[in-house]
Amino acid sequence: MIIDKLTNSDKYLCLHKDFKLVFDFLKNNNLAELDCGRHELRGNEVFFNLQEYETKPYQKLEAHRKYIDIQVLAMGKEYMGYTNIDNTTQAEKYNEEKDVVFLNGETDKLLATNEMFLIFFPQDAHMPALRTNKSEHVKKAIFKIAL
Repeated sequence: MIIDKLTNSDKYLCLHKDFKLVFDFLKNNNLAELDCGRHELRGNEVFFNLQEYETKPYQKLEAHRKYIDIQVLAMGKEYMGYTNIDNTTQAEKYNEEKDVVFLNGETDKLLATNEMFLIFFPQDAHMPALRTNKSEHVKKAIFKIAL
């Protein structure tokens, strides 16, 4: 798991061939101005879902097997729970079509704002969309990069 400021994104380009495509898109586009829904950068290999929602006190802990997530808030802030997948137990059967498995486990909380990005690899169980002191309206892009 990586959390850093968007201004430092160039330091992570060597980790995956498609990170440059994602970070270049972020530099040249304003997520807050885009419509919610699926946006393809390169078909099913690199795409993102742009969502708006209210943060909540609890969400399901999840992980993915086929995709790396890069999560970027366009507006608002939220906590995200994080733990290594080795610290979890499976709560529900893996959904291959949606590439998600829901898990049980304790997490540390990380504060995400619109100046940051978070990268979650398959070993990184995460619990997104957690409220801070109160529920808050958030707009967030979840980039999916095929392994």
